[in-house]
Amino acid sequence: MEIQKGAKIGFISRIDFGSKGFRQSVVNAGFEIFRKEGTHFNVLVGGLIAEKAVWREMRAYVKDEIESERDKIKARNERIKARNKRVKKQLPLVPLLTGEHLVTRKSVLEEDFLKEVAVQLAKIIPVLTGPDPDNSGKEKPIDLFITTSPAFDGDIGERVAQLLSEQRSDIRVWNAGGDRFPVKYVNKLLWVLTPVKAVWMRGDYYSTAVERVIKDKTKQTSQSSPDIYVVGGFGSSIHKPKGELKYQYCSVPACHRLEETRVNENQIGVSVLEFPADGSQHLFRTYNLKDMVSKELSFIVPPEGASSIQKKMIEIMKAKGWATRGIFISELGISGKEADKALESLMKKKTFRRNGENWPGIVFKEKSKKYYFDLNYVQRYLKYASSSGPFNEDRIASFACMHAGSRETDYGFFVNEVPRIILKQDATILVDSGDTKEGLGHDLDKKGEIVAGMANNTIQEKFAAHLIGTVILRVFIARFDALLKECDTEKLTPEKVGDMVNKALLLFIYILGNHDLWEAGDGHEPLTVFRAVLIRFLTEHIQDHLDSQKLPYHPMTKLVESKVLCQEFYDLPSGLKLSIQHPHMARAKTTSIRPQEMMDYGKRAGCQVTIGANFHVSESVDEWDMDLGQCHSQQVGTIKHGSSFERHKMKMVDQGVGFLKVVSCRDDYFKSPVRIVMGETAFYGAPKPVSPVDNMVIVNNFVKDLGVDPLQ
Repeated sequence: MEIQKGAKIGFISRIDFGSKGFRQSVVNAGFEIFRKEGTHFNVLVGGLIAEKAVWREMRAYVKDEIESERDKIKARNERIKARNKRVKKQLPLVPLLTGEHLVTRKSVLEEDFLKEVAVQLAKIIPVLTGPDPDNSGKEKPIDLFITTSPAFDGDIGERVAQLLSEQRSDIRVWNAGGDRFPVKYVNKLLWVLTPVKAVWMRGDYYSTAVERVIKDKTKQTSQSSPDIYVVGGFGSSIHKPKGELKYQYCSVPACHRLEETRVNENQIGVSVLEFPADGSQHLFRTYNLKDMVSKELSFIVPPEGASSIQKKMIEIMKAKGWATRGIFISELGISGKEADKALESLMKKKTFRRNGENWPGIVFKEKSKKYYFDLNYVQRYLKYASSSGPFNEDRIASFACMHAGSRETDYGFFVNEVPRIILKQDATILVDSGDTKEGLGHDLDKKGEIVAGMANNTIQEKFAAHLIGTVILRVFIARFDALLKECDTEKLTPEKVGDMVNKALLLFIYILGNHDLWEAGDGHEPLTVFRAVLIRFLTEHIQDHLDSQKLPYHPMTKLVESKVLCQEFYDLPSGLKLSIQHPHMARAKTTSIRPQEMMDYGKRAGCQVTIGANFHVSESVDEWDMDLGQCHSQQVGTIKHGSSFERHKMKMVDQGVGFLKVVSCRDDYFKSPVRIVMGETAFYGAPKPVSPVDNMVIVNNFVKDLGVDPLQ
């Protein structure tokens, strides 16, 4: 029997059945992603229904039924009265629907209505199957766990969920407001949370509402902490590692068309949380479905037999979402009579629900005098066409705030673990978001914060170049040697070797941080020595490696220079634009403020991907933009485990590096045609802090060599 390796969990939230924003095709697209991912189980994190909308429908249904039944009772009693006048044997009148009888009848009708909602949801939510981990020769239904939100689903949603679980054996309902999910085979514990309080927390920052839910739970609970929190209901996508905060979490997008903003919803999509089989750091992926929703009317196909004028009318409605008689006359240059005739004929064309047909029909709203596509069809039957590619991947490893020369930097983690992370994730770009060296500002040397012998800008830059060069070189050797095994070395030419070197060598992009810029006040060009030493270091070691393999090559200096860039903006191979930032400011209590601000700044320059630092904390945030589509901001922490300054401010740091994979494709429907389809993030840090470099050990090694007693 083959044991399951690793674990993938799919998360979906806020399908909001019953609301105007519900879309069957969005739900289908989300579950299709889970199917392709091969998730081991899935969780609906709040928002099974839209409580207010379903309650209004239920109230209207009950009212209509009660009125209908009262009319029937009244008519029957009239017949009984007429009969009783004719015969001696009197029949009793049928009791009226009043008092307890009315209350009981309403309860029965409400239950009938909710059962019908559950029946519809049982058909709406796709059934997924996958390999049975206990029996590799069989398939089993993939479990869908539902944890409702008292704020969004309410008691009605909880009842619908229970009724739904009776309809579908693969659906399990766990505690409202959230529950703890043990993940088999990887020994992890998730705590999935949904909003309990119906608060209206409108604001600009996505982390506020999410972290409020987590904080409320941590204060209320008497249980131990989980490995990670997963929060749904807020229509955001955040990935926050543990370090600055006592916990780590991710938040899940909504999966319906956003019609109103109760908090600060922005994201439409689904997420997947993966725990690799090797026990390494988890990966969090968010799939963007908002592009499909934003262009949903483009999927509408004119009905058979539509005239050229009618087809143009349909295109106008697809572009605007609606139209008036006057708009048709103005934009098509036709008479009112022609418009009326075309509209009358078009409204008679039936909606089609057969496979391959996407015509919803149109309706006229008398009060607004507007023509719309039939919303019910768009919600339930309109088929979306997902992108078929080709898809491009950008894989970026990033670090910042290395502070070369600092006693607190974890140099062992950087030179040993970072190359392994880059190779594991197959990153092709390495980004340094500033503060490459510690510098000499704020009297750091006098305060004993710098490694003995490194209280010098030039030495720090050389040291930084050797550190980063070592990381790049180790990755290069592993990749080049793998390429070499696939070649006939006797047939290699200098040009072919150059191509192999170019393929194996990371692209390194760096910017200047405030620590790097301190020396600019003395009339020096920051990191000039760093760049020169790094290029020489890489060139010499690469050529030495080629010599050791007895390979022919042209001088490598020019190639290496092209792979070491100092710039704040870069056009990625996919066509996406990258912004690298190092804002000269402090962190904020609201954790997503800085990554959101950096993303906003990057978007003003047309960048869909932003990587930034200076705050010594990590966080990834997604945001969909009206012009650029899905955008991502990754804020990376530091290679240090802290500093005297931060400890005296009672600040914790996120130590380590970040990884970002962005999958994109071209869609010429949009003005900005290169669109992010999926973003995957991970944060890697040392398992535990290391002690700062002890300068007295360095000094005493020198003292001992003199035959002098070590200093105490």
